[in-house]
Amino acid sequence: MEVKMDDATYEFLKKKGGKLSMDLMVPAGCCGGTMVPNLIFNTPKDPSKYRELHYKDITLYASNIMDFKDQVVEIQLTKKMLIKDLELPTLKLI
Repeated sequence: MEVKMDDATYEFLKKKGGKLSMDLMVPAGCCGGTMVPNLIFNTPKDPSKYRELHYKDITLYASNIMDFKDQVVEIQLTKKMLIKDLELPTLKLI
């Protein structure tokens, strides 16, 4: 799997410790079964359920249940007002 991100995203992840775990979750109170990305700046509790990926000196853990378009994990840093957020534009959600 290939990993893509721009320099701003790379620097943001580096400042957050250089580790990112990516998983899917159903939000509390949601009855529609909608899955949303859950991103945590740490190593997962059970790494055997994740694919370990690397970008420069950043370590990424993508849950085995996640599927990405063209096998490319793209991470984008977005800024809304004063809030920074990460998005996964190549993540396939059913």
